[in-house]
Amino acid sequence: MTRTGQSRTAALIHQIAGQPEVSCRVAADPPFVIERHRVLLETTATPPAPAPVIIVHTGGKAFSYRTRSATDRTSLPGLVTFLPTGVRAELALRGIGEGLILYFDSDRRVPDWLGKPHSREPLTFVDNLILSLAQQLLAAATAPGSDEDYLRLLGNALLAQLRHALKGHALVPPARGSRSALLVVHRAIRFIQDRIDGDLSVGRVARHVGVGTTHFTHVFREATGVTPHRYVLSARVTRARELLRMTSLTVAEVSISVGFAGQAHFSTAFRRQTGVTPTAYRQSCRAAARRRA
Repeated sequence: MTRTGQSRTAALIHQIAGQPEVSCRVAADPPFVIERHRVLLETTATPPAPAPVIIVHTGGKAFSYRTRSATDRTSLPGLVTFLPTGVRAELALRGIGEGLILYFDSDRRVPDWLGKPHSREPLTFVDNLILSLAQQLLAAATAPGSDEDYLRLLGNALLAQLRHALKGHALVPPARGSRSALLVVHRAIRFIQDRIDGDLSVGRVARHVGVGTTHFTHVFREATGVTPHRYVLSARVTRARELLRMTSLTVAEVSISVGFAGQAHFSTAFRRQTGVTPTAYRQSCRAAARRRA
């Protein structure tokens, strides 16, 4: 899919983050654009955007931002940040950050539920469904012979989940704490992602980052809004979705590959997070692939 035209919001994003690696228009209701970016910044002032922007932080370094409230906030890989219309901020990223950026196709076609400001400040929160939907959406949009109906359904599902999150059900307090505490959390997340098939007990992850288990659990939950155990479980299921969609591994082999002790435990955790069994998820992916062929 190709990007046609450019809104003022798109121009602002590209001015700050540079040109995207991938950019796709999704014909949802209303249409929006999803882009994959790799960004290397120090500190930059961001002028107010004419329309809302959603950032799904998928990898790389943590980034921090400060708004007119003078409150420092931090995003880590796996978190979602919602930037309301008209917010001026200072963004700091020391290193390379990776993420997906979503913005509406037209600055004037924004859903009514986003037109009413939920907050005058950005919101950073945990939402594994938004993370998974955004990743699946970009993968499906860039696949050969992409299915427009499938993309529209995924796009509308993502918008519905964002609306649900902004009502407050999935929001968590902004990440706080010292820079050293946030560094501990960032190192832990990288360790979890790199060793998703291994022993990721809270004690082992805490030892890897060099702090005690109680302190680690506290700073991790304060920064991300979830316990280390819950984050690990979600990360395993997210990786399993990729393997079920992209490989021919059996369900039992996928279970082992993402670190579950047994297939029954894997199936229970997968269904609890996605609403379907691993087998049903794979079948739906294959059916979608056949429609695109």
